[in-house]
Amino acid sequence: MPFLKDLSPVEEMAPTVGMLFSAVNENIERLKSIVSGISQEELEYKGEHGDKNSIAQLIYHLINVDIRWVYRLKGSGFPRELEEKYGPMTDENGRLPEVKGLPLSVLIEWYDEVLKMLKRTVKGFSETDLLKKVPYEGGFATIRWGIWHMSDHNRYHQAHIQACLGEYRRQNS
Repeated sequence: MPFLKDLSPVEEMAPTVGMLFSAVNENIERLKSIVSGISQEELEYKGEHGDKNSIAQLIYHLINVDIRWVYRLKGSGFPRELEEKYGPMTDENGRLPEVKGLPLSVLIEWYDEVLKMLKRTVKGFSETDLLKKVPYEGGFATIRWGIWHMSDHNRYHQAHIQACLGEYRRQNS
């Protein structure tokens, strides 16, 4: 019998909320399977010329963006202690910050923490709450769009991560 791929909405959430959360969860799990078992060297590889973002930087970026989305969805400011833990979104040159020496297990643990925070935050949202507006890039976005965007953004960078892994493996085979 062929297997069936589907999203698994979370029962204790409003239907659309559960579906959107499921999409975020599914993409984080997919990301974890893509990077499972990679070496620290693969994690930190920056391309043949050293001018690309590493997988570590991309995962760190996803964590950073998603945790800020959680606080945006909550309608509260980003706490200073989390700013200190996760650091800035970009460095002084507007690029993703360097990530060196940080094991994949720590990055995954941080991403799992963000996912738990998201789940706690959206669990109480109703279908109507999804239409509420939150600040986004000088304008506004609905909560519904924000949760979808977290999933879409993760999937977008998975393509970069897979390309980086492919390049590393071609260079080192």
